[in-house]
Amino acid sequence: MNVRHPLTIFNILGVFSMFKTYRHAELSPAAVFGGGVASYWQFVELEVHHPWFYIELVRDYGDDIVGSMLMVPTVPILQQMLSELDERSWFGQAHLMSPGHLRGGDNWKMEPLIEVGVAQDNKGEVEGYLFKVAGGVSYRTHHSRDHSNLKVTEIIFSADRDLRAYGG
Repeated sequence: MNVRHPLTIFNILGVFSMFKTYRHAELSPAAVFGGGVASYWQFVELEVHHPWFYIELVRDYGDDIVGSMLMVPTVPILQQMLSELDERSWFGQAHLMSPGHLRGGDNWKMEPLIEVGVAQDNKGEVEGYLFKVAGGVSYRTHHSRDHSNLKVTEIIFSADRDLRAYGG
């Protein structure tokens, strides 16, 4: 997949860290988790109000299968993660976390993700992303008033293709 991603604020900011952390919120890994290379936080902060993904990453360690939840900030990072999956690691579930303004409301909402695609207008200009969620609802990241002439030029994520069940 070699997609030219729309130049949007959340793709620009995707280069930077999306979740803000504070030293006073960091948990001591040695005291709580027995050391290791990871950092652990009591909480993280989200400053930018754009869609992001809550994804279950499942890992098969041979003698154990373990799922953990990831907070993925942008479509390009989701796409990169998809390219790195293999037989021993896969996505078990995916949700879109959408801010109210994307849906014409006020509150954040988490919905099962069905599809993420790049939407383009009839002039061939990339307009933004199209997110399809359970229940047949779709959301778009561009600000064009006329959505009738948009077509999806590439499917970046498809639940049918990219999710895999496991017995854990």
